[in-house]
Amino acid sequence: MIPIRYNLRSLMVRRVTAAMTASVVALVVMLLFILSGFVAGLRATVMQNALPNNWIVLSRGTTDEGGSFITHEQYEIIKSRPQIATTADGPALISPEMITGFNANPDAPPSQSLFTFLRGVYPVAYQVHRGMRLVSGRWPNGGASEMVVGRKLAARFPNLAVGSDFKFGPRTFKIVGVFSDQDSAHESEVMTDLGILSQDVHVANGFNVLHVVLKPGTHDDFARSLTTDSRLRVDTMSEQEFYAKQTAFVDQLRALGLIVALILAIGSVFGAMNTMYSAVARRTSEIGVLRVLGFSRSNVLVSFVIESIILAIAGGILGEILGVLVAYSTGLSSQLMNVGEFIFRFRLTVGAFVSGMVAAILIGALGGFMPAWRASRIRLVESLRSV
Repeated sequence: MIPIRYNLRSLMVRRVTAAMTASVVALVVMLLFILSGFVAGLRATVMQNALPNNWIVLSRGTTDEGGSFITHEQYEIIKSRPQIATTADGPALISPEMITGFNANPDAPPSQSLFTFLRGVYPVAYQVHRGMRLVSGRWPNGGASEMVVGRKLAARFPNLAVGSDFKFGPRTFKIVGVFSDQDSAHESEVMTDLGILSQDVHVANGFNVLHVVLKPGTHDDFARSLTTDSRLRVDTMSEQEFYAKQTAFVDQLRALGLIVALILAIGSVFGAMNTMYSAVARRTSEIGVLRVLGFSRSNVLVSFVIESIILAIAGGILGEILGVLVAYSTGLSSQLMNVGEFIFRFRLTVGAFVSGMVAAILIGALGGFMPAWRASRIRLVESLRSV
């Protein structure tokens, strides 16, 4: 095995070309790093809604809360299921909810508006969604035209501060509180009394969705009891499964970003290949000396691939440092962003660092293999002639 210090000295001799190649790799890694932080923040916001033992009930065939409708009769049947957990006082932990669109800043131009959800709930919802906590103010009173606003939405729109009035539909609501929910997508929403909302959106005798807390170990029995009851035409799944499906669009965004990164990565591979081919051309005599010293063709091949990988790793480290600097210097790591109705923060994860370095190593290996193969195929006589 050829010592790695030989490769390090070779890279130091070719500082300029090595630095240029590493810079191109760094650009790819920085893009992947920022993309990973963007996707991780968005995915975590959506998935944070899911709680253990929480299940969701939708009308049969629907895949989103807003498009579902469950009658009051169906709600009463489901509410009586023994698998549903209860509060300390006895009522079942089942939250019927109504969803409608909500423009957080209706007086602003479209570019500054955000359409999210207004969720009508009964007080039991604050126990079913167990992560919800008041940041300021209080929860809305039943039968009152009052709203409580998610923390991220309130931070984004000052017009939703506690004590403000908000005109929605035929009536004016009072903002009475701001709530948090473990940094979940609920913090992008507004909640009000379900009875009041049902009057305004003219939905009678029903709800959009049911969120329930099940007793541990009863999930299969609960699902079976709903599918076998002829009075019900509903689907049920865990919140983890439901919100995982809602993150499908995140994967689409990630795929688009990866296409751009792949185009840049192809350029990086050719850059590394060009650098290593130049190195092979200049070091024909060195290769001959190595062969005379007893190193085999496979040793030469591995050595040149390792040299290319070392170069790419240097670029990867530089790219991740640049990614962190960009994230913090531009405020990307702290500012609130939104995709559709979801407000989220950029999130640096271990996966972002790992994916960046894996990409760098792959670029180095792919870019270095062909030149390394060329180096290992140089005949001994040809190498010694150039000494």
